[in-house]
Amino acid sequence: MIRLFLDSEWANDALRELVSLALISEDGEHVFYSERDPLPGMPSSFTRERVYPLLNRGEAAMKDSAMTHALRSFLGPLGDCEIFADAPLDFSMLSQVWNGRDRTPPGPPFRTRLAREGNLMPSVERYFEFNAAQGALRHHALVDAMALRSAWIVENYSFDGDVGDATSHDPHYDDWLQAKVRAARADPRPSIPHEVVMETLRRRLEATRAKKHDD
Repeated sequence: MIRLFLDSEWANDALRELVSLALISEDGEHVFYSERDPLPGMPSSFTRERVYPLLNRGEAAMKDSAMTHALRSFLGPLGDCEIFADAPLDFSMLSQVWNGRDRTPPGPPFRTRLAREGNLMPSVERYFEFNAAQGALRHHALVDAMALRSAWIVENYSFDGDVGDATSHDPHYDDWLQAKVRAARADPRPSIPHEVVMETLRRRLEATRAKKHDD
């Protein structure tokens, strides 16, 4: 069963209109990202100032029906999935897109799980603390989904990558994490700019859409 990590952004707490939605698998191989087109016309000041400027637009911007089709095309081939999010409203947004305007939408091939247990949310904060470039993009749905994925891996996998008990509850966790950060900073290889990462993602999504269209 594939685990996916979900995040969404919405226009305001009163109307709760979807702005963007992102999913990324535990192994990082499966990525979905989309934005509504047109955007909600009455965003909160927070959304207008902190969320809208981060949006990709371009190929990511989709009409509601296209977003529903894209999400079903993304999740369908993955089979039985478990989707994690840190807020119940994320699941409402996911269901809204999955169901679309169909009176009898297909049954969702996924189950949902609220992920806020243990040190998961503090680990999300640590992710942004140690990744300043990503922190500057916080409230981009895909960036936030990636942060939740990273926190989940830290919390549920041992240091050598196998499932085990050596998570952030381990007394040596902080030393281990800081050593990893120091090693990453000392790595002589050039960093991959965010623009390159997003362009790679855009090409993946474009190739996926083209393949689905050909099928």
